[in-house]
Amino acid sequence: MSRVDLRGIQGVLFDLGGTLDSDGEHWLNRFYLLYQKHLPQVDFLSLKSAFYEAEAACLQEPGVAALDLAGLIDFHVSRQFQALGINSPQASAALADGFLESCRRCLRRNAGLLARLSKRLRLGVVTNFYGNAARLLTGEGLGEFFTVIVDSVVAGVRKPDPAIFLAALRELKLPPTRAAYVGDSYGQDIRPAKQVGLITVWLRNDAMSAPLPPDFDPTSADFQIRSLMDLEGLFL
Repeated sequence: MSRVDLRGIQGVLFDLGGTLDSDGEHWLNRFYLLYQKHLPQVDFLSLKSAFYEAEAACLQEPGVAALDLAGLIDFHVSRQFQALGINSPQASAALADGFLESCRRCLRRNAGLLARLSKRLRLGVVTNFYGNAARLLTGEGLGEFFTVIVDSVVAGVRKPDPAIFLAALRELKLPPTRAAYVGDSYGQDIRPAKQVGLITVWLRNDAMSAPLPPDFDPTSADFQIRSLMDLEGLFL
């Protein structure tokens, strides 16, 4: 059990993808489960290549910043299919709809938790996203709970750069020792947040998250949880 004292915590920062929209499940792994159902002929390595081509397209296409969650997922899947050389509107719609529903299921569940947390703490988001994080969260009914939303495209800096965490802390008007960071990625979330001085809460799902780096240090995580709902016992 962690000996970190949470009584002085005044703010909590969250990652978005894999944290607010799932219980520690990386987008790539979640998509692969859907491909196994709808297009089982697509192997993981082929999907991985297509997934990161779609990620690059999301960052390069200016119009993505204006997309809501449904539009973003449609765009991402269309670019995956383009990279894979697949032309199947039916399969594309099935994949996009399945992914959207899984995201919304977690977002709806987490809305109640965020509402309760926001009554006691200053909340924020720090995310490597596509310029539309604030629009997406507002559209899904979660925007009102956050004092600050730092999107890497808007901020011009990406995790694991400490500057993106420090930018959020300035907006919250809190020192790192008075705030916690909750994320699902050890390399992008937990290690850099710990280096900044934040209390770290790792939403850990080993079966569905990115591989751990060779220099993995478990002490970087002050707390480990399996579901965002476990924050009830930490902060409420």
